[in-house]
Amino acid sequence: MGRRIVYGVCVGSWERFAANVVPRTQGREVIAIAGHTSIATAYRKIQVAARLRHDILILQHDDLEIVDPDFEAKICEAIDGGADLVGVAGGGSDGGIAWWNQNPVGHQRTDVRDIDFGTRSGDVQCLEGSLIAMSSWASWLPFDRDYPGFHGYDADICRQVVSEGRRVAVVDIDTWHHTPMGFKSTQSERDWLAADAIFRQKWGLA
Repeated sequence: MGRRIVYGVCVGSWERFAANVVPRTQGREVIAIAGHTSIATAYRKIQVAARLRHDILILQHDDLEIVDPDFEAKICEAIDGGADLVGVAGGGSDGGIAWWNQNPVGHQRTDVRDIDFGTRSGDVQCLEGSLIAMSSWASWLPFDRDYPGFHGYDADICRQVVSEGRRVAVVDIDTWHHTPMGFKSTQSERDWLAADAIFRQKWGLA
């Protein structure tokens, strides 16, 4: 019997969704939710909708194109090997949500440049949030809706897993994140700073 893999997407643009997600999810159930200004809220709704209908839940941004033909097999292998969350890049979270400053691992192509931290796989505390694959166990952990906008939700769900003594892993998967990187607005920057403060307070970090 094959794995029951369900995809979940918080859609900001149906055009991006059609270009980046649809071609790679043929034959799979996809739960797409639009109209939310909080990705944590959208992902919690997706978790509920997918409950008991999947072995692996893959959450991805609508601007993420997965170009690796073996990505599902790699995710399954990592979860079979004991990881409960799997992504393409990540790092630490003891210093806040800026994981890329804390022993980063993985790689990703973006519209600006190719990011490669040298080591392309390994255990981390925090995943870059454009792709988060969840084991059936991890998918019961709720995304924290206190985080504003589109920041902090990824660091927090990873911290929940790590706090349970379980594993978060980066796997060598080729993706193309169609993003200009950086903050898209002053509000986005304010949301990031607020999310970092919420994360530090919640998890008792300096």
